[in-house]
Amino acid sequence: MKSKVKLIDECSAILEIETSKETISKAFDEVYNEIAKVANIPGFRAGKAPIDMVRLSYAKAAKEEVLKRLVPEGYRKALQEHEVNPIGMPEISDLVFEDDKPFTFKAKVETRPKFKLKTYKGLNLEKKKVSITDEDIDKTIKSLQEVNAKYATIDGRPVQMGDYVVSDMECYVDGKAIHKKRENLWLTMEKDSFVPGLAEKMVGMKKGDETDIDAKLPEKYPNEKLAGKDARYHVLVKEIKEKKLPNIDDELAKDLGKDNLDSLKKEIVKELEARAISTAEINVENQLLDKLSGDNVFRVPASFVAKQLDHMIEDAKRKLQERGFGKEELDKKNKEFEDRFKEDAEKQIRLLFILDEIASKEKIEITEEDISSAFKVIAANSGKEEGFIKDYYEKEDLMDNLKDKIREGKTVKFLLDNSKIIEK
Repeated sequence: MKSKVKLIDECSAILEIETSKETISKAFDEVYNEIAKVANIPGFRAGKAPIDMVRLSYAKAAKEEVLKRLVPEGYRKALQEHEVNPIGMPEISDLVFEDDKPFTFKAKVETRPKFKLKTYKGLNLEKKKVSITDEDIDKTIKSLQEVNAKYATIDGRPVQMGDYVVSDMECYVDGKAIHKKRENLWLTMEKDSFVPGLAEKMVGMKKGDETDIDAKLPEKYPNEKLAGKDARYHVLVKEIKEKKLPNIDDELAKDLGKDNLDSLKKEIVKELEARAISTAEINVENQLLDKLSGDNVFRVPASFVAKQLDHMIEDAKRKLQERGFGKEELDKKNKEFEDRFKEDAEKQIRLLFILDEIASKEKIEITEEDISSAFKVIAANSGKEEGFIKDYYEKEDLMDNLKDKIREGKTVKFLLDNSKIIEK
């Protein structure tokens, strides 16, 4: 067998492989001998036909089987000869398999990027000092006050700005309904409502009133074809409601399961501190990862980036669909999403290789205790039994992915423990 390697870039290469006629002939002999043991040829008992008859009857099947054996064997030997360490499956092309000629083919492979790690210990990072102010506490209490508001039905007066109107609504553009009739829809009577001008034109309507209102669809309407167009809303006022905020006192605290307002405030401080600490820690981790990515710049395998990019795009589209954007419209924006996320996708893949390289250098390994702890966390977050989670991960072949995540987390912790973190 002959082979040579051509580097395409830092993490991909093409192997050109040639298998000799002698090796091909030997492979055919082996295959025909195997076929002969079970061959069914008219006039002969199974497995008793002459080898020449077997060659005539099973030429096509034998050639396919020889091909199946020669490609992986030639590929494996070429990898060993040139000390190429592929990641992922090869892309096989340019097969030439003709009688009385050597068998040749090409195998394009992606390889692990080669790079020299820059300094990763003792990195200078800044951590925001946690400080909860009275303003933070007041803001949180007001938010709880809003959540616990009551909505009283108002009779005997028309709609006013600031009200909440329970309505049935239909919307038409160019005389055609653009969505199904929406029943019992709550509308906030504010100037900055979703549909500009709609609230102002509903002021003065009474319970039971039904009318058409002309307005423009918002410029950020989920369906881009309709965004900014003139529309006609058919509105039926079913109820008029007024928001009643509870007093900020001990009664509100009791409604929230606390003894009094002071104990509620203390609980708020604890929660705000925990949230602020978590945010500060995430910020420090992001600083660390940004430094590692910025200091270690190298090309990464294109297929890895493509896979990560697809995942990021689908995740973004799913979240936008949950907010009301149409799937067809989002699918048309794939190029826009690609441009937006490609740099981040490359960065994330680069970090995978950087963290893996550091883990190897520092001999960071996964223990059974690490895996058990991970299953406990997943079980607690999902509400499932730990045994069920373990069976699921094994059945769905997710164990390697879980181990990679655990090792990555341990590596980040190691780096943070070995960084110089200044609190500001």
